[in-house]
Amino acid sequence: MLTAIGDDGDSGALHGDRSARAGDAHAGSARPAKGSAGSVVPLPQSGIAVIRLSSIGDIVLTEPVVAALRSAYPDADIAFVVKSRYRELVEAHPGITRVNELHGSSVAGFARLCSELRSRRYSTVVDLHHNQRSILLGVCARSSIVTTYRKREFGDAARVRIGRQPFRASKRLVTRYLESLKPLGVGAVRDRPRLFVSDAAAAGARKRLDGWGLDEQGFAAVAPAALWSTKRWPADRFARVASGLAKDRGLDILLVGSGADRALCEDLLSGIDAGSRRVVNAAGSSGLGEFAGILGSARVFVGNDSGPMHMAMARGTPTVAVFGPTDPGQFDFSDDAVVYADLECSACSFYGTKKCRLGHWDCMEKIAAEPVLAAAFELLDRRPPRDGGGE
Repeated sequence: MLTAIGDDGDSGALHGDRSARAGDAHAGSARPAKGSAGSVVPLPQSGIAVIRLSSIGDIVLTEPVVAALRSAYPDADIAFVVKSRYRELVEAHPGITRVNELHGSSVAGFARLCSELRSRRYSTVVDLHHNQRSILLGVCARSSIVTTYRKREFGDAARVRIGRQPFRASKRLVTRYLESLKPLGVGAVRDRPRLFVSDAAAAGARKRLDGWGLDEQGFAAVAPAALWSTKRWPADRFARVASGLAKDRGLDILLVGSGADRALCEDLLSGIDAGSRRVVNAAGSSGLGEFAGILGSARVFVGNDSGPMHMAMARGTPTVAVFGPTDPGQFDFSDDAVVYADLECSACSFYGTKKCRLGHWDCMEKIAAEPVLAAAFELLDRRPPRDGGGE
């Protein structure tokens, strides 16, 4: 569900080219890709290395690629190459047999990873990061097949970075990732990412919820932070949404994020009127595996364009996302909700920025709490509670 907030502050369904484009991308990404011979390229037994070093949301969105590769090559050794701090996002995936980690940012750590990839002798590298380091890792692996994804059209980069024109994604990011498999003749088995949690992480998540006095499916997860300041919806509006979810729907409130977000969440506590419901600041309290388990146990998630947003969606939790300077057309919200001002100047950035270049930040300031709360209520009414733990 996509909600646009007009210049007058009223909300309504978003019509026109943007909604049509998103639908086309969704349909296209589900079609099997075929090689020149119309069949899957056979691979030697030495396996496949999928590279995506960072960050949280991008790693989560690569999951359909792993699913497609496992479906096409059920007996293959499929490794995921990632920074060590993100290991828990991929290690529980049933299609991944090994995780090759980049430890730290030193030259020595990178050299160790290069040596490890070379010794594994992977026959194929699927580069889903496509930067200097990932390209070099592909070279180090000495694979006979290296395929990569195209981050965006050249014209998109020129229009946004040079021409200062709004960004309108021509394809969803998952679609771009899946297109990297076309040279292998491998098609998609799904285009909605899933995030898997180990038994240990699930048990840890349940233990934390018990410690906070929260029931599975009995709380709302609220994530007020984002890496870039322009992507952060005003905290007082998150407080009003949290208050509404507590008082109108009887949900406890769990404030979530990284350790760096704890102070922001603490400030938010004083603005939440939860009545008799609990409000807990859980920012920075767990690793990514347990965090995924916690998000999967939430009745609803509300947050900005951020890593936790992608994690919640991939865990099957009803998600309301507030977008400002970035384009929600990059992602699939068909089962969830996004609230977006859709101004003439937005989306002005691929990733977010430290400050609004026009000085007004209207893309976030014009979004009131009411349409976000309404979107959350609609999801709660439309999507029934699940068995605890998410997908």
